[in-house]
Parts: sequence; C-alpha cells; structure tokens
Amino acid sequence: MSTDSPRSPRRWDDEGQALAELVIVLPVLLLVALLMIFFGRIESAQGDVEAAARAGAEAAVVQSNAALAQSSATAAVTATLASDHVACPSPTVATNVGNFISGGSVSVTVTCVANLADVAAPGIPGSRTFSATSTAPIDPYTVITNAFINSEASSGSIRPLGGVS
Repeated sequence: MSTDSPRSPRRWDDEGQALAELVIVLPVLLLVALLMIFFGRIESAQGDVEAAARAGAEAAVVQSNAALAQSSATAAVTATLASDHVACPSPTVATNVGNFISGGSVSVTVTCVANLADVAAPGIPGSRTFSATSTAPIDPYTVITNAFINSEASSGSIRPLGGVS
C-alpha cells in the first residue's frame, strides 16, 4: 500500500504545515511590501524636492538682476512641485543672491512638508519635512543690472564706457 494515497495521514500533515507557514509568512510579506512602498514614496518625494531646488537655481541664474532671480526661482520651484506628485501645499523657498554677479552663483534651498497620508499606517508618520539645496553658476559673460531703474537710462541718454560720448 502506498503512503501517498489521499487518505494517508502524512499528506494531511503536509497540507496543514503549508497552511501554517502561509499564515505565519503572509503578514511578514505584507509588512515588507508596505515598508517598501513607504520608503519608495519618501525617496521619490526627496527626489522631487531636489529637482525643484535645481529648477529654481537654473531659473534664477539666467535673470539679469537679483530681484528677478528670486521671483523666478520661487515660480520655478512652485511649478515643479505642482507638476510632480508631491503633496506639498506651501514650500519654503530661500534664494541666496549674495553672490549675484557675473561669474558668481545662486543658491536655492527648498523646504517642504509633504503629506504621506496615502501610505500612512500605525507607526508610520503621515507627513515628513524634506529639504534640498542647489547651487548654479552664473555665466561670466552675463550682464547683471541693478534692480532699480536708472533715470538716465530711462530717458534714452546712455553713455558708453570709457567716457567717450
């Protein structure tokens, strides 16, 4: 008589053992999958904030004065974060234009409190603060102007350099 017949006690034990293993392993696998999704979401949000800081710095360095650089950086960061899937309603943008000269650089820091409620679970926070800084060089051949309007330039009398009129 064969020991693998349908009525064999050994076959029933193997099926019971497989079911017990499944009951033990399944919650662990679900926890690992949830953690992978959570950490992937965090990494994605950090990458989006870094991309927004980079876009802000790139938008700032092509401007002709510091005031335009600051407003362009803020607009670029806001647009970049709006197009990505980061739930960051009000990012903080700090644009350092202290070295805004030809050949200088502009630095943009973005701080964002992102909503992670879509992957929240017990023990996992519903939001997290992300921060990134990006610095871009200003082309040494860029003409940098003052933010204020020169009264002589607005009247049309522009004097060439070197004192020759």
